[in-house]
Amino acid sequence: MLREALLHSVQYGAAAIVSRAASVLLVPIFTRILDPTDYGRLDLITAFAGLINLTIALEVSQGLARHFVDAETDLDRKAYASTSLWFSVGAYSLFVVVAFVAAEPLSRLVVGASHPELMNAAGLWIWCTGMFYLIQNQLRWKVDPRGYAVISILATVGSIGFSVLFVVVARWGVLGVLAGQSVGMALGLALGLGRLAGTYGLMFDTRRLVEMLRFSTPLVPSGIAVFVTLYVDRLAVAQFMTVADVGIFGIGFRIASITSLVMVAFQTALTPLVYQHYREPETPAELAGLFRLFAAFALIFCLGLAVYADELVSIFATPPFYGGADVVPLLAPAVLIAGMYVFAPGLAIRKRTGSIALLNVAQAVLNVILNVVLIPILGIAGAALATLIGASAAFGANMVMSQRTYYVPHRWTPIGIGVGVTIGLFLLTRPFAGMGLAELLAEAGAVVVALALFFRLGLVQPEYLRTAIGPRTAGGDSPTSAG
Repeated sequence: MLREALLHSVQYGAAAIVSRAASVLLVPIFTRILDPTDYGRLDLITAFAGLINLTIALEVSQGLARHFVDAETDLDRKAYASTSLWFSVGAYSLFVVVAFVAAEPLSRLVVGASHPELMNAAGLWIWCTGMFYLIQNQLRWKVDPRGYAVISILATVGSIGFSVLFVVVARWGVLGVLAGQSVGMALGLALGLGRLAGTYGLMFDTRRLVEMLRFSTPLVPSGIAVFVTLYVDRLAVAQFMTVADVGIFGIGFRIASITSLVMVAFQTALTPLVYQHYREPETPAELAGLFRLFAAFALIFCLGLAVYADELVSIFATPPFYGGADVVPLLAPAVLIAGMYVFAPGLAIRKRTGSIALLNVAQAVLNVILNVVLIPILGIAGAALATLIGASAAFGANMVMSQRTYYVPHRWTPIGIGVGVTIGLFLLTRPFAGMGLAELLAEAGAVVVALALFFRLGLVQPEYLRTAIGPRTAGGDSPTSAG
């Protein structure tokens, strides 16, 4: 599993790099055409789309993931995949009809003003995105990282090209962003279906649908809780501050989301591999070793983004958005921590989706409370701090419960020291803020010192990497000593 996880992470990571890079590189284009209010509306529509994608198809893709790998024959797998496909087509199509009929009240609810044309475009975008994600996930469950990477990159390139065409050339504003994204996702959907030829058929099995939904239905309230967790900060900023402040916060969030390049590569590769290999005795030790490696790269990314936040925002955005730099040091680790549940797979392995839902609901409630308390005091920094605290608490609880059901021999002391070192080095750079060259040298020095200390702590082990990527032993054994 270790070799597969690292190799697949590189392939999935290539797609993630293109996607996240595109998200960041579009910022200087859109911020020069859209004002903070328009950018805020785009973020609110994105939040609404997130809620629909998490709930409308009852998370059937997650049920498919759990049952697809355990299916005994190709025909069984085709039945599961086809059933999930046609169920999703029906669910998303029903939503599009509702979105078109209720476009006027929906626009007032979502963006706080009458823009039915935006909700019409959002409905099509959500349909294309939801179906594309289903196809993406099917490539993961079939363990086809190369197909996943190629199709994801092509979809991203298409989304970028058409979005720039509609926003910059046609001057369609927010409508142009939604239209461009829809075309790109539709392109990816068509390519994905071509890649998966033979996976789907004209078949629908009610019994298998019930099996998948029995696993995934508890994840629906969990999905709503995830939505609240992900977007309550922006919704609360809109409530307590202004839509323009949502746009400023959104710029900071997009810069902070660069850290997810580390997370998404591990996350996308690891989940299907854990489902395949969790019964093997060496898997827990390999998972622990991967977590330490991930922690080292994650902390370096967080430190780099935190110390260079001002410079990055000034490069990618215009002066009205510069306040977004203040939230980057808090949101960068929050983004990473929110995805680290993949290193605590016990509840998913044991099919305890009810416990997962309970954890997510508890995190959502905590985030709401923290946002309500902190935003009136700290502004958008309060929203970012609430997100960080909520993500940390949820990961801690998830890890404790996971360890009770599927023990992984994590080494917490070096990881804890690494976190403390990262925070300390960031604080040491703050007195140099605004000092030009001295500031840049201090920031670069902090990153170099952190990397050296992580080697010293054993978070990054060259011999571990050599074992992981080197040739297999004669018996094909996996390196169990790395844990």
